[in-house]
Amino acid sequence: MQVFKTYFKILKKQKRPIIIYAVMFLCMIVLLTANTKVANNKFVTTKVHVMVVNEDGDNKFIDGFIDYLGQYVTFEKVKEDKEARKDDLFFRKVDYILTIPKGFTESFVGNRKTSLIKDDVPGSMEAISVDNVINNYLNMAMVYLKNVPGISYEELASNVTNNLSVQTEVHIDSKTKDALASSNSFNVDYFNVLGFVIIASLITGVSVVMFSFHGLDIRRRHTASPITIRNMNFQLILANLVYALSLLLLYVVFGYLQNENRIVNTNTWLTWINAVVFTVTCLSISYLVGITVNSRKTVQAISTALSLGLAFLSGMFVPQQYLGDTVLKIASFTPSFWYVKANNTIGNITTFHWSDIGQIIGYMAIQLGFAIAIISIALVVSKRKTQQTT
Repeated sequence: MQVFKTYFKILKKQKRPIIIYAVMFLCMIVLLTANTKVANNKFVTTKVHVMVVNEDGDNKFIDGFIDYLGQYVTFEKVKEDKEARKDDLFFRKVDYILTIPKGFTESFVGNRKTSLIKDDVPGSMEAISVDNVINNYLNMAMVYLKNVPGISYEELASNVTNNLSVQTEVHIDSKTKDALASSNSFNVDYFNVLGFVIIASLITGVSVVMFSFHGLDIRRRHTASPITIRNMNFQLILANLVYALSLLLLYVVFGYLQNENRIVNTNTWLTWINAVVFTVTCLSISYLVGITVNSRKTVQAISTALSLGLAFLSGMFVPQQYLGDTVLKIASFTPSFWYVKANNTIGNITTFHWSDIGQIIGYMAIQLGFAIAIISIALVVSKRKTQQTT
């Protein structure tokens, strides 16, 4: 296993940039976790900052709905510019933007398909609380519409408000549902950012080693060595997998320890599997870079540019919902986009029917498709370089 041992001797020389990436990431996660921990187990009602964009006009039903919603939220001034609204949501000036589309009341009362439009922070408890308030009101209104034909908008709003004003004492088990939501939210944020570190660390390490093994002088010496090409490639593949999976395992364990809830459920397993798939894809990218570059300095430049570019483009640093349509279309041609999309989907699902799991598996399959395509290109390049020994 001489090639295997040599691989890690070369990799050892790259430990400084790899450690720098790791320390930066770990410090950032520690600070993020420390700022989000809550030292109070008591439930306190907090009004959510909501912006309501009413495109349906004023009527008694909408007026009653907004009055009821006002018991649970704080209304913020509506901005006409859609980009300004998104900016307010991004900078947390508002937690929830609710748009009542034109014709909503008429369609809803007429029992025709319609829906409200919302923009919120994915996975936030504030958004969930507003969703519950809206669903309570509309579900109760639908009960009256089905059982009291010809009811007026004013009577409908009044009856719904009176029914929902009944108070019920509720005991909340903060260690079950809330803990699960908190754990899933942490995993989404943690593993999305982790994608950047995986890309940077693998390109920095693997590409330099591959560059060393595929240099012209090394290829010439290899033609006279007793080790066959197949044996050398096997040892290189094994070494790459050991390095990549060991690195991922380190981060998975750290993420598990940093998650104060430490819940290992189906969501958690799916997140880990998605991370493994993405690591394999990044490994293929690193291999291709390593056998095509001409110098080690080029590897460092590519590592920085590619990792940061994919991170910002795919939603690792900025949530995908805040990225423009053009950016998302471009990002869809990268494996990192589907990695983040899979993480976000895993964090939001609560049921595990085939329709839910199938969607996530599809995102993982796309990542593997990228890996296969990149490896195929790398093998062609490697074969041509092997033949060029003169």
